[in-house]
Amino acid sequence: MIKKYKILQFGFGRYGEQIARNLALEGHQVFIADSSKEALKSASKEGFEDLFVVDLENDAQLTDLVLDYGFDYIFCAYDDEEKNIYLTITFKALFRNLKIIAICESKETERKLKLAGAHYVIDTMVAAANRLYYILEKPAVAEAIDKILFKDRSIIFEEIEIPKNSFLDGVNLKDTAFSKKYRVIVIGLVDKELGNKFIFVTRGINHKIDAGDILVVIGKKEDVYRFKKLLGVVV
Repeated sequence: MIKKYKILQFGFGRYGEQIARNLALEGHQVFIADSSKEALKSASKEGFEDLFVVDLENDAQLTDLVLDYGFDYIFCAYDDEEKNIYLTITFKALFRNLKIIAICESKETERKLKLAGAHYVIDTMVAAANRLYYILEKPAVAEAIDKILFKDRSIIFEEIEIPKNSFLDGVNLKDTAFSKKYRVIVIGLVDKELGNKFIFVTRGINHKIDAGDILVVIGKKEDVYRFKKLLGVVV
């Protein structure tokens, strides 16, 4: 049986809405706090009842909120990364042992959040690429990010292992025009010889693809299927 948590989520914007919805579907008790009354109106329309208008700079108000309800987690889910950093610093100063989850969209912000003391930092792009983040014992957050970034459900991302002697075996990554030829976009790859580490192609690498490597691709379902068929992954 999955443990249910009492979570105070800050932010109900582009990310926050989907995260809160999925956490609630998992059975967690979700409280929404935001400095924007409009954001809380949106939360109310989505069926959330435990809503708080907060002043992020009012430490006394934040302290009372935590003490009154005894939350298991604070979830910093603002679209504005600076707000998530500020909240993480504030709550770690107020409650050293309080568990904090925060989202980010860059490696620099991830570094700052970890230095600030966040227990979990979710890089939304990484979560979308390989679904490696499993928070609160279920992939609710990763699933939420997936829905945010890919609202068109005909678009999928998939991990594809390169078969031996396929047309990509031994080919350099940059020498293949994936989007033009196959209508798929390669986000990154896993090279098993390098220890199963995920590598983003945006880092400028020119990796030689070998059998056993795993490509992470995005595309329309039918295009991804066609690409896998050409590789011999499906028949």
